[in-house]
Amino acid sequence: MPFYGADVEQLKALSKTLANGASLLTSRARELDSLIGQGLTGHGGGWQGQDAKRFAADWQGRLRPLLERTTRGLEEASQSVLTNADQQSSASTEGAGSGGSGGSSGSSGGSGGSSGSSGGSDTTKTAANPNPGQPTPQEILDQYQVSDAEVTKWPGDWDPLRFVVDQREVTEKEAELLNGLGPFEMNAFKDIHDDAFSTADDRFPSADRNDDQNDAFRHAYWNALMVKEFGADWAEDYATAHEQLPGNPAPREAMDLYNNEVGRNVAIANPDASAEELADLIEEAVNNGDTVVVGQDLLPHPSNEVPMDQTGDANNAEPAPGEDPEFNDESRTTS
Repeated sequence: MPFYGADVEQLKALSKTLANGASLLTSRARELDSLIGQGLTGHGGGWQGQDAKRFAADWQGRLRPLLERTTRGLEEASQSVLTNADQQSSASTEGAGSGGSGGSSGSSGGSGGSSGSSGGSDTTKTAANPNPGQPTPQEILDQYQVSDAEVTKWPGDWDPLRFVVDQREVTEKEAELLNGLGPFEMNAFKDIHDDAFSTADDRFPSADRNDDQNDAFRHAYWNALMVKEFGADWAEDYATAHEQLPGNPAPREAMDLYNNEVGRNVAIANPDASAEELADLIEEAVNNGDTVVVGQDLLPHPSNEVPMDQTGDANNAEPAPGEDPEFNDESRTTS
C-alpha cells in the first residue's frame, strides 16, 4: 500500500534535534561570554591583553550575532517542522474520520495560548471548567507546584558583582544559572526584569502587583523575553528554580508557574516577534483568559473571568506542602 505524506514521528524527532542544536549553541555562547568576561575583568585569570580585547570586540560585534542568527534559524526550522508534523497528523486524522461520518474534528476552539492541558481533555463547557481545553482551577492548583529548594546568597560575598548588584537570596539553581551568564547577558537579564515590570504597569496598572492581571502579564512576558534572549530551556530552568524559593502560597505558585509556561509557549510559537509584539500577544492572552489569576476562592482562574479589582489574596491561603509559613519574602514573588 503506498504511503502519502510525511512520517509524523520522524518530523517530531527532527524538530527535537533542531531544537537541541539551538539550545547547545545558546549554551556554548553563554560559556564564551563568561570566559571572555572573566578575561576582561581579570577575575579568575584567563586571556588578557590587547589581543584578548580585540577578540572580545569581534565576538560581541560580529561572531556572537552570527551565532545568534544561526540559533534563531535552528529554532525557526524546529518550529516549522513541528507545525508540519501537526498539520500532517491533523490531515491523517481527518482523512481517517471522513468516511461519511461527518463527526467532530475534536478541536477545542480555544486560543491555545496556554499549555498544561492534555490533548485528550474534555471540550465540553461546564460550570467547573468554563474554558474547554484548559485545566480546571483545582487541577492547576494541584499540578503546578514545585518543591522547595536550598537557598544561597547571590552574588557571593567575594564576587565582584557585589559592587554592581545587590545581594539577595536565591535558590542554588538560580545562582548556578546566573553565574553562567556573561557580563553582556547579565545586563540583558536585568533589562528583561525591568521591562517586564514597567510594561506590566503600563498595560495593567495595579497597586499591589500580586495575584492579578498585572502579575499574570508580568510573569508571562518575563518568560517570553527570556526565551527570546536565552532560549526556551534556560528560561524554563530559571523561572522554575525561582519558584522553588520557600514561602510561596500554593495559589500564587501555581499561578506563576502556569503563566510562566504560557509566556514561553507564546515566544516559542513566534520566534521572530519583537519585544513589543510579544507584549501585544501576552496582553491578548491575558484578555482572552489564557493566563490565570487568583480568585476570591483562592484558586487560579482564567484571567478574563475575574475582574482585576476582585482578585483574591494568595497570602490568605495555606502554605504549600513543604513550605515554611514563617518565610514570606514579597520581593521575590513579584519578580
